[in-house]
Amino acid sequence: MKTFTFILTYLLFTTINYAQEVDWKYYGQTTPDTIPELFMPDQINHLAHSSPTFSPNGKEIYWSIVGANKQTRKIYCVSFENNKWSEPKIASFSGKHHDDQPFISYDGEKLFFASKRPKTTKGEEINDIWISKKVNDEWSEPKPIDNLVGFWTPTLTKDETVYFLELFDQNRMICFSKLKDGKYSSVECLNENINAEGSINWCPFIAPDESYIIFSSNRMGGYGNGDLYISFRNENGNWGKAINMGSAINTDKQERFPGVSPDGKYLFFTRWNSSPYYHDLYWISSKIIQDLRNQVLKMDY
Repeated sequence: MKTFTFILTYLLFTTINYAQEVDWKYYGQTTPDTIPELFMPDQINHLAHSSPTFSPNGKEIYWSIVGANKQTRKIYCVSFENNKWSEPKIASFSGKHHDDQPFISYDGEKLFFASKRPKTTKGEEINDIWISKKVNDEWSEPKPIDNLVGFWTPTLTKDETVYFLELFDQNRMICFSKLKDGKYSSVECLNENINAEGSINWCPFIAPDESYIIFSSNRMGGYGNGDLYISFRNENGNWGKAINMGSAINTDKQERFPGVSPDGKYLFFTRWNSSPYYHDLYWISSKIIQDLRNQVLKMDY
């Protein structure tokens, strides 16, 4: 009888713990499969201007919103505390200037984001990438990444190579810069498989191991005025031809701002529904990435 009671208690304890484990992750939402579902629709309120970025333990979520009626763009956040999610609030470092596309480093120690904040008190507001560091569980005063690096939409690898949108004579290019001796300096742009001539190629997400990149492009042959494409890096380190991610994701609307959860399980992206300030945030199983990788391997074979 004691053995039975022990087993019953153990199973009950395990079940409760499992339920708690499942309930809080990803804001407590039911996880999607192969059909995109809205992510945090009540909190996003049709104003998504980035994918969500998560702290390593998943208990902090940050995202940016498009400025409704030309209001300042802001970065919002929620946190899981005392066994519940907080209400959305403006991040401690945001709210005064146009701030966009936050991305937390994989060690959780840095938060990269795009901003138009001036670099001096009387300086000009220009697009740049800024970094805030975690100090005593708080984000520090942001500092610009480097005068020569970055324009918009930062995304990181695990070794903190940063990929971003750069602007050259009004041409949008996806570029990257490696961290060397604690600094970013030199900038390299990706090949024509990514930066297709005559197209807008932007909003990149780079895989943590740099094995693939997902981005938005309006190149010919798509479903609408901006689709998500993916390119895989081959064994020689070169980027392969970008392929459209298909009708499971892309529509006649504009899809942008891809991002993958730190555990690699889910792909996030935004969809602009043509109406002003009407950008929804979706998520879908990342299985689609492996399916497309397998498709590319078969084509190469």
